Parts: sequence; C-alpha cells; structure tokens
Amino acid sequence: MKIISAKLNKEPYHSLTKKDVKLIFSLVPNEWISDIKEVVIASEMFSKSRFDRPVIYSSYLNRLKIISRGYSKIDAAKEVLRELGVNGGIAQTQFANHIPKSELVNLDKVVAFYLSEFCAQLEHNK
Repeated sequence: MKIISAKLNKEPYHSLTKKDVKLIFSLVPNEWISDIKEVVIASEMFSKSRFDRPVIYSSYLNRLKIISRGYSKIDAAKEVLRELGVNGGIAQTQFANHIPKSELVNLDKVVAFYLSEFCAQLEHNK
C-alpha cells in the first residue's frame, strides 16, 4: 500500500503522519484494510472540503483520503478508525457516505478499543 502525504508550507500541519497511519493499520483487522491500495493525507482543510467527514474511502479508486489538518492527532485517528470500521462492515452508510447516528454509536464502541491501543502505542514510543 502506498501512503502519500501532501507537502505543506503553512500551519495547520497534518495531524497524522505516515508513521501514524501505518500504526493504525497495524492495529485493525485485515478485513478493514484489505481493499485499500493508496492512502492520501490531503493538504486541504476539512472546513473547506465538500465532504461531511474528514476521512473518506473511495471503493472506486481503492483510496483512503485523510483530511487531518486542524484536528488533534487523537481526533484524526478516531476518524480514520471510523472509516476503516465502515469499510470493514461494522456500520452501514447511507446516501453520499453519510453515517446515521444510530450506526455511529455502535461504530464508536468498536473503534474505542483500537483508539486506546493507538494512544498506548504513542505513549510507549515517546
């Protein structure tokens, strides 16, 4: 899998690095990531994007797009884990990849374990 990080000249910088993305991918089940061929850590700001979530998986391109600028590392990691969980079948999306609140509650319960593992690894690697 290829991870591309857009170059930035000004703040806010990316919340997640390529190393962070690799760590997240090492924690989740293989079914969640098996179809992903490319990860793009995008230069755009989420507030200026056309998406309703900062992390979007395109099944057409097999690409995971991460818009992490302006987020904390933990919040960005949670959004990545949510999208991977959706990709892994933990929750169902509706029109335009929108996740209903009922699905989001269940998804966050599953994601919480992986997020705590991610945080523990970050502390361990300091």
